[in-house]
Amino acid sequence: MTVSGIFAPRWFIYSLVTIGLLALVACGASAPEPAPAQPSGASSASAQPAAPAQPAAPAAPAAAAQPSQPSQPAQPAAPAAQPEPAATVSAVVGQGAIGAEAKAATPTPVPAPAASTDAMAMAEPAVVQLRIARGPTTRDLADPVAGRGDLPVILPMFEGLVQFDQYTDSVPMLSPQWSANDDFTVWTFQLLEGVQFHKDWGELTAKDVEHTMWQERRNDHFDGRAATWRDLLKEVVMPDGPEGHVVELHLNKPEPIMTTYMSTNYTTVIRSKDHWDANGGVMDGFDANDEGIRLMANDPIGTGPFQFAEHAEAQYLRYEAPSFDHWRKSPDFPELQIFFISEPSTQLAMLVTEEVHAAEIPRDLQVGALARGMEVVLGTTPAIRLVGFFGGNYLPDHPNFDPTEPMTLPLVREAMNRAINRTEINEVFFKGRAELMMQTHSHAKFPGWQPSWLDSFEADYGYDPDKARALLAEAGFPDGFEITQLSYPRPGLPEMLDIAELVADYWREIGIDVNFKPVETAVYSSQLRAKEVNNTAWLHTGSFTEPTRAIFVYHYSGARSPRYESQFFTDKYEALEVASTLEERDDLIREMGENCYDTYCSIPLHWVPFEFMINPEIIDEWLTPGVFGVRDFEYVKAVK
Repeated sequence: MTVSGIFAPRWFIYSLVTIGLLALVACGASAPEPAPAQPSGASSASAQPAAPAQPAAPAAPAAAAQPSQPSQPAQPAAPAAQPEPAATVSAVVGQGAIGAEAKAATPTPVPAPAASTDAMAMAEPAVVQLRIARGPTTRDLADPVAGRGDLPVILPMFEGLVQFDQYTDSVPMLSPQWSANDDFTVWTFQLLEGVQFHKDWGELTAKDVEHTMWQERRNDHFDGRAATWRDLLKEVVMPDGPEGHVVELHLNKPEPIMTTYMSTNYTTVIRSKDHWDANGGVMDGFDANDEGIRLMANDPIGTGPFQFAEHAEAQYLRYEAPSFDHWRKSPDFPELQIFFISEPSTQLAMLVTEEVHAAEIPRDLQVGALARGMEVVLGTTPAIRLVGFFGGNYLPDHPNFDPTEPMTLPLVREAMNRAINRTEINEVFFKGRAELMMQTHSHAKFPGWQPSWLDSFEADYGYDPDKARALLAEAGFPDGFEITQLSYPRPGLPEMLDIAELVADYWREIGIDVNFKPVETAVYSSQLRAKEVNNTAWLHTGSFTEPTRAIFVYHYSGARSPRYESQFFTDKYEALEVASTLEERDDLIREMGENCYDTYCSIPLHWVPFEFMINPEIIDEWLTPGVFGVRDFEYVKAVK
């Protein structure tokens, strides 16, 4: 029985279970707390998981009721399964940026060993349907235009030319190899042959990539990256025609990290043009017609290891394995259902009563599940960028900019940073597992890293409330001032509200009068886009990705909703956009990082490893970075 079908008795049981588990936590009961499961090889950022053996193809499940009845194509013969490509690439500049070296180190597919007869006859999983509980999605859409906030619920169905893999590296997916011209204005992608769309919508070809790039520029796209695509992409060329397997992306300016933009981490996932055309989808410039919008919401078609089955708004998404052996990885579990549950205590009750097999349980509630035999799994990388921002820092010529506001002053921003006890946050919420962040868009794995921050951070940002009060007095606010602090839920970090409340208390301790205001994400987003966040601070989470995109989103005045703007950032980012050497890009990113560090332009907190809990009687192993929440469902190994 699914959540949508639970009657009062089941909720009564949940209530009893929850009360008992919370009592266990409140009483400090001792529970086994083994070290969270660590993926082998996770210490190496560039390590790649071995290609898993292909399980037997599951029987096709019964067709689910569909919200609409799209027209059906002819039935093509399914091709033989293809081996999963692996990559040989340079990791000198970190994940995401490796595409810049495509000319010198073109990824080369390495065929995986054929599955043995014994492997194909493996035992069935303990359950047929893998059930997951997680927090609500940002947009509650199965259409990739929902943006990166809904990435984990989009990826089961879709694939990109480039995969943002289980270790956050960009590796081949639907494109086994690619190359770029000398100035990075033309990128050529080869396509795998024989890859099939779900529900018999034919083979992936060049026309589907061209169609996808139109979809990526739709005006109703929720991700600000759509505007980037409209500015960046000049045209898509198909040298071998629409049914060929080569595409060229011609750009209006150089882009050395195109593999990042074309990866699954940016929801640049390939859609079927035939499916769109046959069901009345039409693009008028960058505007999709109503039929097309409804089609993508109610019957999305991709090439992923799972296909869409059913969507109950604000309740769940259900998927099933396609009717053919998937070219890359046929999942151990032939069905998948993701429940959207806002209350962590309800997720906890669902996990221990086996209503679900994995859930995003806050760390302070994990003891109850551990006592019931559940296990903690850590993501393969520090997946979550936990940061804070100071509102009102627009360019000086913007009508909403007010230089008399306290948080426009570097001394005040320094004081508010020094008021925060980062060590306490790490210990209380993350059990010491989080990594201290030196600067908002920088990490040692990325271009533009400045090693000296490791030595100077404590002196420049360390917890010191007395010094923070002195800095406020020096800035002209000896009695403090008033601000609003917004707080909103973020996927993958169920403790977000509690962390934000603790930060508010830190600020109150140095004399700042904080009006703490929990809001929905949509409310915060609309205020940010309208540049109506004066005298407002907030915490936010982003993903563990290469810094170029973070700089654009957080600091570039031409972005849809920058958090901290300055002419320095505008000039340097525009120089970064046309820089055509890795050395030049590295220098520009470092300069922007040093500027942000020196001016306290933001609130760097932690790189947080994603944690979730599993039922070990159902799930044997799960390797995932946890970017935006639980994902990589096709690689979940079932207990058999």
